[in-house]
Amino acid sequence: MAKDDYTMEERQEILKDLMLRLHAGEDKEVIQKEFNEAFDEITPYEIQLMERNLMSEGITFAEIMSLCNVHANLMGSKVNTETTVAEFEQPGHPVHVMKMENLAIRGALDRVERLLKNYLETKDEMILKGLNRQISLLDQFNNHYQRKEYAMFPIMEKKGITAPPKVMWGVDDQIRDLYKDFKKALSNGQENVLEEFEVVRDELLEMIQKEENILIPMVEQVFHVDDWESIAAQSPEYGYCIVKPEKEWAVKKDFAPIKAQAQLEEEGDIPLSTGSLSLKQLNLILNLLPMELSFVDHNNIVKYYNEGNGEEKIFKRTPSAIGRDVILCHPPKVHETVQTIFEQLKSKQKEKEEMWFKKDGMMVHVTYHAVWDEEGNYVGCLEYVQNIQSLVEHFEQADVKRTLS
Repeated sequence: MAKDDYTMEERQEILKDLMLRLHAGEDKEVIQKEFNEAFDEITPYEIQLMERNLMSEGITFAEIMSLCNVHANLMGSKVNTETTVAEFEQPGHPVHVMKMENLAIRGALDRVERLLKNYLETKDEMILKGLNRQISLLDQFNNHYQRKEYAMFPIMEKKGITAPPKVMWGVDDQIRDLYKDFKKALSNGQENVLEEFEVVRDELLEMIQKEENILIPMVEQVFHVDDWESIAAQSPEYGYCIVKPEKEWAVKKDFAPIKAQAQLEEEGDIPLSTGSLSLKQLNLILNLLPMELSFVDHNNIVKYYNEGNGEEKIFKRTPSAIGRDVILCHPPKVHETVQTIFEQLKSKQKEKEEMWFKKDGMMVHVTYHAVWDEEGNYVGCLEYVQNIQSLVEHFEQADVKRTLS
C-alpha cells in the first residue's frame, strides 16, 4: 500500500506498533527504517494522539518520558512544522516571546560554555565573575518553563491534549535537576563540571526543538485568539527569560466577571453562619490573610484561590488554574503523591496533611485540610500555604518563654 493511502487509524496503528517495539527494546535502526518507509511526514497532532494511545496500552508516563528524546530523534525530520498564523510573528505574541527567549537561551548557553572553558584553563577570578553573571541570566529559563506549564498546558488539557503536556513537564523537571547538578559542580569545584554543563546544554537545546517543532505546531490548529490572550495576560506573573517582549500584544486587561458576582453585588451582603459580608469585604479579607489559599471541590477541581496582598507568592497561581484538575496543577513527578493525599482526605483516612520544606530561602508550611458539611459529606479541600521563616528565626534566636498568668 502506498504511503498516501493509509487512513488516520492505520497510520496510528503503524505508529503505535513501532513505538511499542521500540519501548520493548527492539533495534532503533530497524524501527527507523520501517518508520521512514511508512511515512513521508507526520503532524504534531498525530504525535500527541500516539502518546495518548501508548498510555492506553499500558505504557507509563515515566517510560514515555524516558524515551522522549528517542521519539523526537526518530520522527524529527518527518514532522511537519509549518505554521501559517501571521499573529505568531507579532512582537508580544506568546509564540513570538517563546521563540525570542529560545534564541536568548541559545546565546546564553554559548557564552556560558565559552567562559566556563576559559575559566577551567586559567582559573581567572574575573572570568569566573563574568561566568556567574551569564549563569544568572540562564537561570531565567525556569520562567520560560513555568509560563509554558501553568499558562499554556491547562488550555491544552481542556482541549483534550493531555499526554504531551505531562511528558514535556516531566522532561522540564529533569532539565531543572540537571541544571542544579551543573551549578553544584561549579560551586564545589568538581572536575566533571564541564561534562555536567554539556549534559544540561544538550537537553536545553533539545527542548527548544521540541517546543518549536512539536508544541507550537500542535496547538496552532486548536488555540483561539482568546487562548493566546489569556496566556499573554498571565505571562507577567511568571516573568520572562533574558529578554522581555518588545511591546504588549493586544490582550484583554481583565477577565470578565462571573455572573454570580454581578448578582451578589446587586443583592448586597452574603449571609454567613456568624454574620454577613459584602462580596467586596469578603474578597478584601481573604486577600489580606497572611497565607495563600486554594479551594478544591469534591471532584478535585480547583474552584478558588486568593490573590494575596501584593507580596511575592510562594506558589504562583493564575486564572488558568480555575476549573483545572488539581493533580494536573502539580509537576508530574508528584502526581501520585498528590493523588494519594486527596484520596486519604476524601475517604476520611486523614483530616489533614501537613508538610514543611525549604524554598528559595524560606521555610514553607503547607496544609491540605478536608472540608465536610454538617451531614459528613466531603465538600472539598482547603489548601493553605504560609512562609514561616520569620517564626523559625525567632524561635531559633530568642530565648522564648511561655508564661501563664
